[in-house]
Amino acid sequence: MWSKKLVITVSSIKGGVGKSSTVILLANNLAARGYKVLVIDMDLNNTATIYYTIGLPNVQEMWERKNIVIALVQNNAAENAVSSRIKNVDVIPSSLNLCDMRGMDYRNLLKIIKPLSKSYDYILIDTSPTFDNLVKSAIHSADLILSPAEATEYNCNMALYLMTKIKEEHPEKYPNTYIVFNRWNEHYEQWENNLQSQVERMFRKNFRNILSVKIPQSGSFNKYTHFDERLRSDDRNANARRMVAAINSIVDMITGKEQFVETF
Repeated sequence: MWSKKLVITVSSIKGGVGKSSTVILLANNLAARGYKVLVIDMDLNNTATIYYTIGLPNVQEMWERKNIVIALVQNNAAENAVSSRIKNVDVIPSSLNLCDMRGMDYRNLLKIIKPLSKSYDYILIDTSPTFDNLVKSAIHSADLILSPAEATEYNCNMALYLMTKIKEEHPEKYPNTYIVFNRWNEHYEQWENNLQSQVERMFRKNFRNILSVKIPQSGSFNKYTHFDERLRSDDRNANARRMVAAINSIVDMITGKEQFVETF
């Protein structure tokens, strides 16, 4: 579906929709396929930073020495990328000092990550749930933008705001911006007029680029993105198995190659 989409930004105005989880699952799946992946954490919540670095030696000291703020100030992303605890995944950690960078030129991020194309097959950028210069820099840098959304009217309004801002301020990025439904309840699909289906129709009325793949709801979702448990295709939980299939399908679109990763 997509070709040569090296830099992938995951963005949403609405918090709690699974941005960081989507970044982690996509990155881990790509890494399991043998691709070299860099995760850039520009989310002040630093979920991806903690996931990829927790347990590493002197981790808090490392966060102070190497992070996205230092990379931007020193114009050197490569020196601030650290090997994570997941094979084939490096990460540039987040920093609370990002709050002081909101006035920066939004074009700076692209300048420092361009040289990384020779070192990484894919770069994934996690963002905060807002639309400031930091998010604009991640959008400006992206070849592909994925915006996770839950099927609620409020999510639809937030997605409409983000899409409008991208269309107005970064029109060249709009055709490669896609909404992906997250925490989708497949059980409700049997009833045409349930709230989830009604909101889906609302989304489709407003947006052209919506992925057909939906990431399913799962009560155990966080254990795959906050703890050291891997998604498995033979999991006893049916929603976990559906999640494996969904993430594989999205990554197939990203790479242009069909490959089913059983554990990631």
